[in-house]
Amino acid sequence: MRRILILVSLLVACAGAAADTRKGYDAYTSGNFKLAVEEFRKSAQQGDALAMFYIGESYYNGRGVVQDFAEGIKWYKQSAEKGQVEAQETLGGLYFFGKGAVQDYAEAAKWYGMAAKQGKVYPQYLLGYMYDQGKGVAQDQAQAAQWYRKAGEQNNADAQESLASLLFFGRGIAQDYTEAAKWYLKVAEQGRAYPQYLMGWMYDQGRGVQQDFAKAAQWYKKAAEQNDARAQASLAFLYNAGKGVAQNESEAVKLLQKAAAQNEASAYPSLAWAYYQGKGVAQDYAEAAKWFRKAADGGDAQSKYMLGYLYEDGKGVAADGNEAAKWYRQAADAGVAEAMESLGALYFFGKGVTQDYAQAAKWYKVPAEKGSTYAQYLLGYLYEDGKGVAADAAQAMKWYRFAAEKGDPRAQSHLGWMLWEGKGVPQDAVQAYMWSNLAASQLSGEEGERVSKVRDFIASKLAPDQLAKAQELARNWQPKK
Repeated sequence: MRRILILVSLLVACAGAAADTRKGYDAYTSGNFKLAVEEFRKSAQQGDALAMFYIGESYYNGRGVVQDFAEGIKWYKQSAEKGQVEAQETLGGLYFFGKGAVQDYAEAAKWYGMAAKQGKVYPQYLLGYMYDQGKGVAQDQAQAAQWYRKAGEQNNADAQESLASLLFFGRGIAQDYTEAAKWYLKVAEQGRAYPQYLMGWMYDQGRGVQQDFAKAAQWYKKAAEQNDARAQASLAFLYNAGKGVAQNESEAVKLLQKAAAQNEASAYPSLAWAYYQGKGVAQDYAEAAKWFRKAADGGDAQSKYMLGYLYEDGKGVAADGNEAAKWYRQAADAGVAEAMESLGALYFFGKGVTQDYAQAAKWYKVPAEKGSTYAQYLLGYLYEDGKGVAADAAQAMKWYRFAAEKGDPRAQSHLGWMLWEGKGVPQDAVQAYMWSNLAASQLSGEEGERVSKVRDFIASKLAPDQLAKAQELARNWQPKK
């Protein structure tokens, strides 16, 4: 039907077409194909390109003659070479899709190019696609963008979306979110789910448009209702944060479950955390472990750390130190400092693995350098006692001081004693008392009693003015942030 309507318009435009072509067309549309072919042949012999096209149609479709693809293509070419745009477009399609001819993208590009230059929309789109993908022509996304734009300006939705994609991702042309948003909006308003999702993302991130979480939520909802998994996951994040929508953790979980059911990997960590924390759904460590594992298997480093933690504590899975160490190590290798610290602790205490102070020192190093107070304290301890590393009082003092200055009482206690003994630094009795006093004020039980005795011992060795100064320092001390 589309082709018949196009041909009607062509006949109207060709006022000077031979009367035989008109007779042929009348016979063709009335279903008298044999007579149509006879009339078309008369016009074709006079060089009428439209009649040639009809003969091609007749042979290709087996109307009034025995179906013969080769003969049909011969007549299409004669018509196309005379500039008949419908024949050019038809040949482009035959070669592009391999219908009645061997698929040949170069030939398709040749004929589509002719039709595209005459303003035909679909050939413009497909020529853009061929330049985009490098099919039949050298890949050239700048050329692709030009053809997509021409077809897009004639409201071809495929071209509009393809042009938007080139601009959005900067594929072969300068990335331009503002221009991408303009074209994605056209197809999003036509109901296409992926452009709706990307419009949501642009409003969410403020790329190409003014950031607006409410508009982001609106577009995400439209795509999510069409079961777009990425939109479902993104909308869930907005519900969790209460951005652009009223905070609703249970609605977020429902969306995450829908997205996860479609294997949308971005939903796995959030769904795992929902089950782990019991937010929007009943707390369920086994379900949390299931989703953390799926996220971890997909490469999410933080999920690997959490899986290690669950194995260490036996939450949702059977406690297994070796499994905990395996996942912590994978997360640590990916740069997760918490995993390094947890792995260091497993080796330090021999929890589920063979105690190994050298491994503990290795894994505590990076978290300590990144500011972990606990790792700094234990690294100081290892250097002080020479466990897993060569004993080094200066290194021990360094790490104890970092932790002590942030308020760790155990580090303060060790630092105080090392200052009293002059290990790694010159002896400083006043500072030794100050740190011991600070530690004793925070520790309790047997540990607190032991440190209090150390503090009192140091006090007994101080002159009254030294003790007063040391107590003043402790009174005025403030932890470093």
